[in-house]
This record gives sequence, structure tokens and C-alpha cells, in this order.
Amino acid sequence: MTKYSDRTQLELRKFADAVATLEEAAGEDETRIARDSLLLRYVFTFETAWQAMRQVLADRGDDETARVAFSTLETAFKVGMIRDAALWDELCKARNSVVHAYDEEEAIALAALVRTKGLPALQHLLAELKAGDD
Repeated sequence: MTKYSDRTQLELRKFADAVATLEEAAGEDETRIARDSLLLRYVFTFETAWQAMRQVLADRGDDETARVAFSTLETAFKVGMIRDAALWDELCKARNSVVHAYDEEEAIALAALVRTKGLPALQHLLAELKAGDD
């Protein structure tokens, strides 16, 4: 595989930094402030994830000019970049829930989802994307 473009490498660095801050937030004891931090960092990390995927797809020539997360995720699934479409759909909906509707019960459930499913999926994606630049 060819090396990633400079733009893609930049997007991957931003994604890696976002994952690192999400890991840090996930390691904090759960308080309301820590949970809010975790959820906001999750939103940011999810955003950098799909943007990194979009750039990798462009480098591979698989980009369908996707400019929104859903289309990028759909293309990434079609080409095998992500394997669990249902999980990524759930993660996308969680991102939208954080942004559009906030209440205490939902925040607790979303934080649990981020810790148990979201962070591992993002870590795995980062490793896969970095491995593609070898």
C-alpha cells in the first residue's frame, strides 16, 4: 500500500490525539463533570475518526465525496475499513444524542456506552488506519 498523503497523516495525528484524551477522560472516576468531559471528548473523537476515515478513503481512491459521517461510515463499511456496521451506527447515534439531547439518565447510559464500546472501537480503528500506512 502506498503511504498516506500529508493531509491524511495530519488527520490521523488529530485522531490519535483525540483518542488519547478520550482514554484519559475514561480513566477518571465518574462525577458529573468527569462524565460531561468524557462525552464531549467522545464527540470530538468521533468527529476526528470519521474525518480520518474520509481522508484514508480518498487516498485509497474509494472516496465517494462523503462530507457527512453517515456516508463516510457507509463507505468505510463497504470497503471493509470497519466491520461492525451496527456498532458504528450505534456510536454515531450516541454522538448525535450527546449533541442534541441531554439529561442525566441518558448521560449516564451514554458514558457507559463510550467506555464499553465506543473507546475500544475507536482504538481499534486507529490501529487499523495506522497499520495501513506501512
